[in-house]
Amino acid sequence: MDFQSVLNQILVLFLTLVVGYLARRLHVFDEQATKGLSSLLLKVALPALIIDSLQQSFTPELLKASGQILVIAFCVYAASGLLALLVGKLLGAPASDIGVYRFALMFSNVGFMGYPVINAVFGSEAVFYAAIYNLPFNLIVFTLGILIISWGGKKAAQQVTPAMFFNPATISVAIGFALFLFSVKLPGPLATTVSQLGSLTTPLSMILIGALLANTKLSETLGNWRIYVVSSLRLLIIPLAIWGVLRTVTSDPLLIGVPTIIAAMPVAANTAILAQEYEANSLLASQLVFVSTLLSIITIPLLAYFVV
Repeated sequence: MDFQSVLNQILVLFLTLVVGYLARRLHVFDEQATKGLSSLLLKVALPALIIDSLQQSFTPELLKASGQILVIAFCVYAASGLLALLVGKLLGAPASDIGVYRFALMFSNVGFMGYPVINAVFGSEAVFYAAIYNLPFNLIVFTLGILIISWGGKKAAQQVTPAMFFNPATISVAIGFALFLFSVKLPGPLATTVSQLGSLTTPLSMILIGALLANTKLSETLGNWRIYVVSSLRLLIIPLAIWGVLRTVTSDPLLIGVPTIIAAMPVAANTAILAQEYEANSLLASQLVFVSTLLSIITIPLLAYFVV
């Protein structure tokens, strides 16, 4: 893919993020509205995008690719978990911060940036692969992820409960995949509605990230060297390792490219949200999201140019 084309597409996302940042700083909407936008994105727009992307005609080849990408995803999260466990100790951070660093290393910004960027880099057909690949994310982030980020916090989660597995993203993947398996196409008006709601994901996600970053003080962020170490691992080392390994096991460009680009996303916005919920270091979590998101404006186009 042409570097200038990728850069232009990422810049569009970044400029939309800036709009969200300025709108929040200028009090166009308040904290309550930000929470409302987040809820709208996670419960309406993103599920609609997932279902719309899974509106594919069933073929054995596509089903095989789905199984392959699921295996890749679970392997990536297992390896990332081991890396997070190791790096969390090596960083020498306070006990109350280790869970936040580990969570940041394991989970990239799939929901808010992953789908829009995959769509920008590979086209709409790749969102199908992204939706399948992200099923483990939706299963793990609200189960094991909660245990990780609350480690050392004041409100540590003690166990995984069945309710954790039911959220709009996992439910929409289940619905969409069932429609795919049986080659069921949504009726015209409903299909158009789902498609239009799904198209809100890209601008809404960027506006929301900008709004979240508006609460971060840059002066308090730049002096923490651990943030740069985690950001470098998150944005470059992990995706390059995934790319290198996948090239040895498959020649399918989407099976290689989609996991690589998703892994190259900045720290998940859920880091700040869950850190606040479980009384971990939410300021550190916001700083990780802030720095990694800014750096990703440079790293994502470069990575996409060299590995796609």
